[in-house]
Amino acid sequence: MASPPSDPSPLPPLQLSAAQVALAADFHEAYARLVLAEADSARRTSSDVLIEAASAYRLAGQWRLLVDPREAVRGALAQAAGLFTRSGLTFGAYLQASLAPRGVEQSTRERWIRRLVLHGTPGSSSDTRRREADDLLDHPQQQAYLLLACATLAGDDPEARDTLTGFATESPHRVGVVPVGSLAMPVRMFWGLALNLLGEGDRSAESYAVTLSELSRAYAKSVDLAMANERTWFKAAAPVDVADLDVIGATAMGVRRFGEVRMRRLLGDVAVDVSAVAEVPLNIGIRVAGPPEPPEPPTPQTPPTRPPGLGDL
Repeated sequence: MASPPSDPSPLPPLQLSAAQVALAADFHEAYARLVLAEADSARRTSSDVLIEAASAYRLAGQWRLLVDPREAVRGALAQAAGLFTRSGLTFGAYLQASLAPRGVEQSTRERWIRRLVLHGTPGSSSDTRRREADDLLDHPQQQAYLLLACATLAGDDPEARDTLTGFATESPHRVGVVPVGSLAMPVRMFWGLALNLLGEGDRSAESYAVTLSELSRAYAKSVDLAMANERTWFKAAAPVDVADLDVIGATAMGVRRFGEVRMRRLLGDVAVDVSAVAEVPLNIGIRVAGPPEPPEPPTPQTPPTRPPGLGDL
């Protein structure tokens, strides 16, 4: 990867058109609105409903990232983050912290840190009622996403950084191999990213870039396999995240922490042989890390009677 272009289009490497991307995004967004509308009319909004709608908004946002990252972050991905958070899943915190950190209040960050440290530190879970109310954090993936969110939001706050560093270095997940995320990478890689965000100096930045390079190669491998089935790929039905939020979010966090110029240089040094497909999430992440525009007020939308079909792709 010779320094990524300043504003490359991800569509040519993925062999997709803007029309295909728009139709796929519209389909998932319409489905999310339909799920919520039906739940509202039935006056029952369970965590399962929230997760189903959040997942659909996530997919819509991932497709929109390919053509308009800023709109994707302000729109579908913001909706997904809010719904995931309401359901208790920490992927919502990760989305907020990696894609739109300025919208996270300090009190929210402090609450997330308390939740992570109290539940994840060995011997700290003596309160049975608290454990039962927060048993989602029993899974290493939930802790990994929340740790990354807290680490990137810690900024220059020494107390928060010390607390998180102490927690992360003592956790067995630092060397764990439980698969995490869409790419099923070992949890230790996400733990390492968080510790690098909490670290200082060139060594942390270099290690962070190496991990990003590994993640981007894993992304390219999964996408290359998916593209081999042209029928599902060009119908937007391939079982793969076309715009992978693990890589995109981690890249955006790294750029904000270590600076765009430094991250471009380091990625150019450690990822000299990556494919154009592997560069896609890295370049989107760099764009996402840029200064966000002020949010626009939501416009009321009438839910459709049914989502648009993908058969016309």
